[in-house]
Amino acid sequence: MKSKKITLIISMILIVSMLALSGCGSQPSEPEEPVVISEPINVACMNGPTGMGMVDLMGNENYNIEVFQAPTDAVPKIVSGEIDVACVPSNLAAVLYNKTEGQIVCVTPMVMGVLHILGNNVEITSPEDLKGKTIVSAGQGGTPEYALQEVLQAAGLKIGEDLNVEWLASHADVNQTLLSTEGTIAMVPEPFVSTALTQGGDAVKDLFDMNTLWSDATGQDFPMGVLIARRDFVENRASDLQGMLAELKASIDDVNTASDEVAQKIVDAGFLGNPEIAKKAIPNCSLCLYTDADGDMSFAKGTEIMKTFNETMFALTPQAVGGALPNEDLYYTGE
Repeated sequence: MKSKKITLIISMILIVSMLALSGCGSQPSEPEEPVVISEPINVACMNGPTGMGMVDLMGNENYNIEVFQAPTDAVPKIVSGEIDVACVPSNLAAVLYNKTEGQIVCVTPMVMGVLHILGNNVEITSPEDLKGKTIVSAGQGGTPEYALQEVLQAAGLKIGEDLNVEWLASHADVNQTLLSTEGTIAMVPEPFVSTALTQGGDAVKDLFDMNTLWSDATGQDFPMGVLIARRDFVENRASDLQGMLAELKASIDDVNTASDEVAQKIVDAGFLGNPEIAKKAIPNCSLCLYTDADGDMSFAKGTEIMKTFNETMFALTPQAVGGALPNEDLYYTGE
């Protein structure tokens, strides 16, 4: 009898231990309490990593989510107040802040460096080899343009003098050109990188990781996408914003597992056409939220990253952040 009791106790300890361990690692997080939103939040995201990170919010009655092909398409709705919350290129937060005289709040970085330079049957080993070439890209006037300018400047190259950039309307257009035209050099973000590398076979190669080149040139983190909100929404619907951040964090944690189920959801939402490509792209999308009270993923850390980024952009060209460095009230404190 005593032996049976000991065996039972050991079994219970093992079960409890296994349950505890199951909450670690790649398990997606869930909001600690059910999220209650006073009325639907109007949200804009891009057809790319930011949209993929929101996939679990799509179909949720708390959110009216509109997916845009280009940030410029979303700007009028953000400025007019039709959009409450938006995911936009990082420099656009400061541009809109200046454009609206302070009516935009930068909540948190959402996507870190995801840009790559690819080539279709192109042999290049260093940024200096881009001299005399043409790069095809999308994102003129946004983070891609200014990041490329900073990286090329560090390599001693100037756009318009040492090389050219052909700006297209969307990253999908860039990929189409890359895949169809031998000799093309293109700058695209994930998930378009994984799509091109898969569909291009041996011809298409990843020449440079822009995140690495940016870090080498500046010694800084490279935020690509940021979550912004209109100031009146932040002030008048503070609890709704906190609720959205909790559900968005759970969605991002889920997406970052890169499971078969997640890959299929991304395909069903129309972001990619192939689940296998989705699984390859997700780990490289650098999806995150700086929403902790303290630590490496805190609001304060996110603010530090964005302030440093804006200062770098301003030093490069004031136009990159709308002509002036924003005041401290651009940055959300989490309160």
